Amino acid sequence: MLQVMITRKSTIFFVLLIFVFGSWLFYLKYSVMSIEDRIRRAKKELIIEKKNHHILKAEWKALTSPERIQKLTVKHLNMHQVEPSQLLEFDPSVFHSEKSKYKETKKLSRLVKEILSAKDSD
Repeated sequence: MLQVMITRKSTIFFVLLIFVFGSWLFYLKYSVMSIEDRIRRAKKELIIEKKNHHILKAEWKALTSPERIQKLTVKHLNMHQVEPSQLLEFDPSVFHSEKSKYKETKKLSRLVKEILSAKDSD
């Protein structure tokens, strides 16, 4: 009789233990599946975002091209390129007390003219 009771108690214990572990494994399986689904969705969104990034990058390059910005400034702000004749001579004494070191400075307008003429000749 005692043996039957011990066997019955151990059977009930193991059945409950199997039920608990089975329930835990069931929960774990569906948790993993849920996480895998979220990872799959995140990867798809990442691919879409990479495609959009390339599109936005191309649009940004077109919008910020120097030629376009120059046309817009002339059209809307009535701004034009600075002419060399508008520039003044660089005076190093403004920044330095010794003028003797900077005797060989050229006029800034002459340098700009040289640069622009070199650019036009290319």
